[in-house]
Amino acid sequence: MELLTGLGGVDLWQIWLVVALVILILDLLLLGGLMSGGGGITLIVAGGAFGAAVAAAFGADLSGQVVGGVAGMIVMAAFVFWIGRHWVRGDDGNLRTQDIRVGREVLIVEEQGGRFGVTFLGDFYPARPETGDYSLAIGDRVRVVRFEGITAVVTPHSQ
Repeated sequence: MELLTGLGGVDLWQIWLVVALVILILDLLLLGGLMSGGGGITLIVAGGAFGAAVAAAFGADLSGQVVGGVAGMIVMAAFVFWIGRHWVRGDDGNLRTQDIRVGREVLIVEEQGGRFGVTFLGDFYPARPETGDYSLAIGDRVRVVRFEGITAVVTPHSQ
């Protein structure tokens, strides 16, 4: 511990803070930032480093810093869970689509592996009509209304 605190006059809490910032910057540069490729894991780890920094700033020993790190990870995990639910689900509880092109692009119904579906953003999605009064046929022009899991719920283009 004394080796780290004597390192150019840098306190241990400052080192933990730099570690947290480096994790966040790497998340931004490599994974695109908040809730992207890392799914919030890097935020949770950064929260742990920040918790350890707070504990070290108050003079905690190594075990206290570990406890502070775990507490920081728990708090950040709760935040990531909360923000993830509110970004993906609206206040009404319905899933929102993340892509604004849903509903705008006209797609062609095709068959792959014995299933009808549409290709959207380069990926094939099984499709089903929004209402029961319409059945899908190969070559139909449709718009995606929403996604339910991996299934595209579609409506005819004429609507």
